[in-house]
Amino acid sequence: METDILCEQPKFMNKQYQTLNIIISTGKSKEYLGRTLNIKDLDAMSHDEMDAYYKIYELNYVNKVGEGIASSIICVYAKAINKVLPIDDVEKLESDLNNDYILTTELKNIMCPVAKTCGKLMSLFSLSFITLKHVKVQCKELCKDEENSNKEVCKEL
Repeated sequence: METDILCEQPKFMNKQYQTLNIIISTGKSKEYLGRTLNIKDLDAMSHDEMDAYYKIYELNYVNKVGEGIASSIICVYAKAINKVLPIDDVEKLESDLNNDYILTTELKNIMCPVAKTCGKLMSLFSLSFITLKHVKVQCKELCKDEENSNKEVCKEL
């Protein structure tokens, strides 16, 4: 049985091996590792090669998390600012903000280190932002209807 030189444990028990195995087994190697690999390729890798591919995976993973969180922050921001300022087209604002290179790059620069150190917790953060993206304030919808009998409530809002 081949062992990992640094850890003196079987290669298949190594965290890097297990992670890469999952990526390859699910058909995501091209997306996360930059090339299509199979399990035989993984088994033939030296510790250094495995380490290099694992670092590539980490960078791609952190980048994807950063992009997702940045996009969610922008979406929630666009909806929230619409409650304060009269935005003409919230979807267009969101699109414009997502297409702004400086904004998205800086948001990713903030989120990527957080994702790298708190990866598992980022899923809760992402869950919250995705949920917030889909929240609609019902009172605003009620106020759009001129025939609505709750006009006094709408005036207060």
